[in-house]
Amino acid sequence: MSHRLLFLHTGGTLGMKGKPGPLEPASYDETVLPFVRGLDELAEIEHAFLCNIDSSDMDPGQWESIARTIHDASGSYDGFVVLHGTDTMAYSAAAVSLLLEDLARPVVFTGAQRPIHMLRSDGRTNLIHAAICATLDVPEVGVYFNGQLLRGSRTTKFSVNRYDAYRSPGTRPLVEMGAEIEYPEPCRRPRRAQRLASGFERRVAVLTLFPGIQASTLDAIVENGVRGVLLLAFGSGNVPLQGWPEAIRRATDAGVVVVIGSQCVEGSVELGAYAGSAAALDAGAVSGGDMTLEGALTKTMFVLGQGIERQDFRTLWGIDRAGEAG
Repeated sequence: MSHRLLFLHTGGTLGMKGKPGPLEPASYDETVLPFVRGLDELAEIEHAFLCNIDSSDMDPGQWESIARTIHDASGSYDGFVVLHGTDTMAYSAAAVSLLLEDLARPVVFTGAQRPIHMLRSDGRTNLIHAAICATLDVPEVGVYFNGQLLRGSRTTKFSVNRYDAYRSPGTRPLVEMGAEIEYPEPCRRPRRAQRLASGFERRVAVLTLFPGIQASTLDAIVENGVRGVLLLAFGSGNVPLQGWPEAIRRATDAGVVVVIGSQCVEGSVELGAYAGSAAALDAGAVSGGDMTLEGALTKTMFVLGQGIERQDFRTLWGIDRAGEAG
């Protein structure tokens, strides 16, 4: 047998039971293991049980636990499959891609829109194909769903109930599973020995602008003690001229990082393209480029978690660590 894989179980819809009644975590032995039989023809599979939770309860400590388990086991396995709930899987994949620097093995996150024991579940196919992706020469963190392996640092969930629930705006899939296996997007390659990073700042906030929102909202967030704010602005990063540049200036003068993202799914933030975004840039805001919400937020948390001074944030922010910047 040529491949050894480690399945890391964290919970999620794939292994839940319910209906009638709300879905809730169930025994891994009852709801997942019976459905992976037959994969022994592909690889020798071992299992690690990290937690069994709804992914809404996932937190940065568990991101680090996933990454640490993978890093410590990298010499013993050819690839890793992380079973994860769909609601926050894109956040976890983005976070783990930042923690595992110069990744040497494929790490594939997957889950399901319907529990694997249900007749119409997408869980079995996702699980089988995720395992196949974990045997391929694609040393990246990816999210496998509905025939595609997407770059983990650039994946976002866009649908609650469609089986193709994830997209990677501006980036082609790393792998497409059709009658043949295709590789539309070149994968990243390690340049040195794999390293494990750590640290996420939890004192962050996401603020979405809307017509009429008061700039005092940002002041209130800053007064609450955050160290970073991801400000989801209009279009290419525009903010209202009335009061907002001044509020951003007050935040940055107080030592709070303000990253400007876009509410649009596709396209890039271009601070300076309009008067409002030019004023935000002058006030000290940092561009989120074309990163997804999940990618921009986890990177903000990660960079702030490295114990740096605020003036060093922009330099570290500009380093593309896992393909998150497109």
